[in-house]
Amino acid sequence: MKTNLCLVTLLAFLPWSHGLPAGEVKVAATPNGGMVPDAEIDRQGVVHVAYVTGENVYYVKSSDEGSTFTAPIRVNSETDTAHPANMYRGPDLALGKDGRVHVIWYCNAYQRKLPQDQWGVMYAHLNEAKNAFVPSRNLNHKPSDNYSLAADGHGKVAVFWMAGGLFYNLSKDGGETFGDAVKIASADTCECCASRAFFSADGALHCAYRDKANNIRDMYLLSQPKGQATFAKEKISATPWEVKGCPMTGTFLTGDKNGLVAAWETKGRVFFTRLAGNGRDTSPRESLAPVRGGKWPIALIAPDRSVLVSWKNGATLEWQLYDANDKPVGDKKSKPSPNPHRHAGVVTASGNFVLVD
Repeated sequence: MKTNLCLVTLLAFLPWSHGLPAGEVKVAATPNGGMVPDAEIDRQGVVHVAYVTGENVYYVKSSDEGSTFTAPIRVNSETDTAHPANMYRGPDLALGKDGRVHVIWYCNAYQRKLPQDQWGVMYAHLNEAKNAFVPSRNLNHKPSDNYSLAADGHGKVAVFWMAGGLFYNLSKDGGETFGDAVKIASADTCECCASRAFFSADGALHCAYRDKANNIRDMYLLSQPKGQATFAKEKISATPWEVKGCPMTGTFLTGDKNGLVAAWETKGRVFFTRLAGNGRDTSPRESLAPVRGGKWPIALIAPDRSVLVSWKNGATLEWQLYDANDKPVGDKKSKPSPNPHRHAGVVTASGNFVLVD
């Protein structure tokens, strides 16, 4: 049999051959001067983004990997009622059953000097016509912080929040109704540090957060297997951080069919690790990104198991690609950013990355 040498040569350089990552990174600007975006990508490759402009939350989508976006749809029912964007405080977006878009955010009742029972985590989902969001709902009516959102393909929507502990509300009907808040007693949360929720492919519900027991601010993962009522708690960071005040750090958690990847900050450094679907650490140890002063990290896992870790370093967006063995691929790269706050990102089916800044 004859071998086509040109074809062999071409295949050797295709991004999926020999386990090499595709690793192309595209940076898309958040529309309309928006900040603190959150993003997800659906099975059709459409990128969905929620962000804050002024004191309103908006939703847009893109069918061309962030080159263009649709006209924005305001998420909050009452105008100018969203918490102003800063650091990591912005909306969280999740895609649920039948592609329903779910968004949570924090209201600005404190800034408007309203009674404390009007503070809280707000929720809305896109309507059936996909041209507006249903009326906003306050899920907890409490001064609370560091909320996070997860949704699965079967109608479950979970909202985590912190107010003297870590709580979550669960919907089993696609966000139409939510159950009463449940406190997770094992979590001693650092309440000014971000959390991140995620449903893994095996149906388990997870939440990554920073603990504060004895002023040791370690990172933990809570995991609730499908069909169970309790959460298992496991430490995922290896570098201890003893600090008496809240360091106000970011956290990220995502995954694919093979497991999870988490990213966080410790002592001004950015770390990430891989985890199995049940939360068990599958890496020898946490991996350290090449930066000092990095904030608000995210980690995106590609189909070839490569991971892109990105973060803000002041008003600069920086990123580093790692192969399936957590070895750096190429040099750290960067691009000026319009702000020092949280960014977002998604990975495409071809293994390329879109960062929304």
